[in-house]
Amino acid sequence: MRGRYALAARFIAGFMALLITCALTFPLRAGDPNRDFSGKWVLDTSASDVASLGRVEDNLSVSQGDAGILCATKTAQWSYALDGSETRKQIGEESRSSVSKWEGSALLINTQVTSPRHYTVMDRWELSRSHNTLTITRQVVRADSEAEGTLVFRREGTPAPASPPVVPAVVPVGGAPSVEAPPAAGWRQTEPGGGGSQPVLATRPPPGVPPDITIRSGTRVLLSLIGEVNTKHAKEGDHVYLRTATPVAAGGRLVIPRGSDVEGTITRAKAAGKVVGKGELYIRFDSLILPNGVSRDFRARPPGEEGKVEGNGKSADGRTVIEGAGAGGAIGAITHGLPGAAVGGVGGALAGVLLSRNQDVVLRSGAHIEMVLDRDLVFHPEELP
Repeated sequence: MRGRYALAARFIAGFMALLITCALTFPLRAGDPNRDFSGKWVLDTSASDVASLGRVEDNLSVSQGDAGILCATKTAQWSYALDGSETRKQIGEESRSSVSKWEGSALLINTQVTSPRHYTVMDRWELSRSHNTLTITRQVVRADSEAEGTLVFRREGTPAPASPPVVPAVVPVGGAPSVEAPPAAGWRQTEPGGGGSQPVLATRPPPGVPPDITIRSGTRVLLSLIGEVNTKHAKEGDHVYLRTATPVAAGGRLVIPRGSDVEGTITRAKAAGKVVGKGELYIRFDSLILPNGVSRDFRARPPGEEGKVEGNGKSADGRTVIEGAGAGGAIGAITHGLPGAAVGGVGGALAGVLLSRNQDVVLRSGAHIEMVLDRDLVFHPEELP
């Protein structure tokens, strides 16, 4: 009887493994073609900008199913789940942990890499209208540096688009090439065959189309921390959750309501030493989700230069101060023994951050952190709540 049960269990396990494999590898047929990255892709080096990224994939094979995406190169194979769950993969000395999500027809992939030198890779995958070009916008964030680049892949067997022909300058006999002054803003040159030199007004956007609304890079957004962060327990790769404490408006409209969700990542955490040494904490802000579900990704930071949160010293008025943050950090000002108290100075960047008696950095629930956007956030009017 036990043998029968064991045989049935092995059969069920094998069948489930087969179902998972089919779900990962069976190509999408009825899904959105703008979201189907299946195919063999070849890197177009002339169209790509990878100088700052180091070694990148030059060939990529992608098999996509409802459950996830299976990727392969000549030397490695890995996968991404499409339901928001985490996938893990060991490649050489690197341990990779990835989470993906959709933003329209673009796939956003955040990968934490644990290796002798920890870092984070953020990819944005998007297909061209012809589905023959896959563009991956990549950002690599390390504790001491950031790099951005673009990988442009052509579908295998598809020629690269032809470059526009170069029109040689007309050189008058015995003289230098004639240089014409550019037309004034809002004007274009005469239509071909017009027979005259009178300028013509440039085409205006069609009437009735509302303009996009932009929250400019450098805008400061006040956030409130959800839960507590303590360097005694925190570790690299942990997620941090916050909400906007004040609304943000632009163009006469409310764009980011109060209570919108913001997700961040701890990029480095070090507990205080038992005898000497204060705790250290680095935080990066990664994404914003409006109450209606519209989301935007970024690599925002609090004001400052370094991205580091640590307790060191006291300010002139006797309050303990955390010196400051940048590129993925959390800047701070803390009050000595007053959890959650608002702190003046340092731009009001962080309130409610304390040092415990053993000098670990503690961010209390409700602590206020000021986020500085690192890029423009552009919204279509119909996306706003």
